[in-house]
Amino acid sequence: MKALILNSGMGERLHPLTLLLPKAMMKLGDNVLLGHQIESLKECGIRDLLITTGHFEDKIKQYVSDHHSSINVKYIKNPIYDTTNYIYSMWLTKENIDDDIILLHGDLIFETGLLKRIIKKESKNCILINKNIKAPKKDFKAIIKDERIIKIGVKLDSQHAFYVAPLYKLERTTFLHWLVRIEEFIEKGFVNIYAEDVFNEYYNEIQLQPVYYDKELCMEIDTLEDLKIAEKLFNQ
Repeated sequence: MKALILNSGMGERLHPLTLLLPKAMMKLGDNVLLGHQIESLKECGIRDLLITTGHFEDKIKQYVSDHHSSINVKYIKNPIYDTTNYIYSMWLTKENIDDDIILLHGDLIFETGLLKRIIKKESKNCILINKNIKAPKKDFKAIIKDERIIKIGVKLDSQHAFYVAPLYKLERTTFLHWLVRIEEFIEKGFVNIYAEDVFNEYYNEIQLQPVYYDKELCMEIDTLEDLKIAEKLFNQ
């Protein structure tokens, strides 16, 4: 199993911090965001990583070289990271998918136990879901029917949808099929939509099940306010 970390974004909502550093280098406790992710992956036995890059690619490479030289990393740069969404970065990884995948957004901080839970889940294709918190307007939510994810989006009615943490486990063939469908959209010029928008069109072909969690730390750090909340949680 490999991990794919999406780190091509510019982190504009974290300005001024991301004017000099990528979002992946935001400090949390005694480590940086990317460092926490890598440590969790290593603890779960995952040492082969794909990391998409764009903004400040050199700083990400230098950090990994300095602090995690024992892992195997392939970097895939999105040359048009400033004009595309991560759907394009995902699509660029298509020639490097030779194993099952743990897919995570580069701004996600989570407890290692959640990664262990999703890996141990019997389902080969699953994603973290929290039914017990009110999903922030800016974050993904999911509609679930018969224990299957049938829609993922930011603008879903939060009364009928649940918070999604973008941490997926995907069988290789399933992920490659998703990328094939993504390519159809990219060829039509849809490079600024979410990859999940494509999933919504073909959810019957991409069998995705929920893995539930409750009080464990798991959140996306998109804004300065998110960063403050995460820092407080780490200092408790």
